[in-house]
Amino acid sequence: MVRRSIAVDEKAALRVRVSEKDVHYAGGLVNGAYVLGLFGDIGTELMVRFDGDEGLLAAYNSIELKAPIRAGDFLEVSGWISKVGNTSRVMQMEAHRYISVTGEPFESSADYLEKPELVARAEMVSVVRKEQQRCA
Repeated sequence: MVRRSIAVDEKAALRVRVSEKDVHYAGGLVNGAYVLGLFGDIGTELMVRFDGDEGLLAAYNSIELKAPIRAGDFLEVSGWISKVGNTSRVMQMEAHRYISVTGEPFESSADYLEKPELVARAEMVSVVRKEQQRCA
């Protein structure tokens, strides 16, 4: 057995800068699926740290895209396991923008947000078969 390195309700987080290559729409907008990919990344980390296995995404119970994401934005994506079943793990995900590109008065202008802005949240369910659960 491997020692569990995260507990239920304990947050894990990653920080990323949205790249120009992630732009999908006019005005530097990023596809909504971009943040779902980040949720998948933090969900995988949670599963590895909780069960010692990546597990498999079974469902999104809810997805809320609260604000547009643009190239140059800095995001902090966090997640935590909120409920544990025999093989299922329910996880809460949030993405906050903490630096926003303004483009004014200069193209390179950006603001550090004292209060990060919630841009997306979701509830995911992943499954790890009993025989693949390696942590205790």
